[in-house]
Amino acid sequence: MTTQQHTFPEVESTLEQGLTDITVITKAECTKQAIDNRHLLHEHSAVRKRLGSRSSFLDTSEALETTPTDARTTEWQKQWNSLGSQAAQWKERGITPDECLATGHDQPWAVWKTLNRLRVGEGRCKASMKKWNITTSDACACGEPQTMEHLMNCTQAPQCTGDDLAEPTAAALACANHWKDEI
Repeated sequence: MTTQQHTFPEVESTLEQGLTDITVITKAECTKQAIDNRHLLHEHSAVRKRLGSRSSFLDTSEALETTPTDARTTEWQKQWNSLGSQAAQWKERGITPDECLATGHDQPWAVWKTLNRLRVGEGRCKASMKKWNITTSDACACGEPQTMEHLMNCTQAPQCTGDDLAEPTAAALACANHWKDEI
């Protein structure tokens, strides 16, 4: 006896993209169980819990009222709003919570990764490495403390601004190319 595999494109696209916001995924599964008569647990009544430490995600999740993509974007926007000033800085640079690749995605992986690290101000600069107890010194080759902000203004490397990174301009690409092996 063979069984036919049914697909749910919204959830599959979520997993294919590597976007695993657990609240959205559990809501999507709960929605599938409630509305799709092909689902194995359709119209299933949960049995009484015997162990207090074991609970089904179906007990605590709600059904989605929108598509998984819209739900993820809404969750991201809520999280961004809770960030306050940091989210405002990212929005000024052109970074928004949506499901499209950031500008510069056509660059080689190392350059694109470095562009994104410079944009958000988080990366493996020497100041961070010292904070994480990986290195003992946070000094850049120029003698200044090597922070993410310093990387864009270092005198021994191509310089760029946050606006350059949003595009990215030739200056931002040169800066990212310079730091791609270091951060």
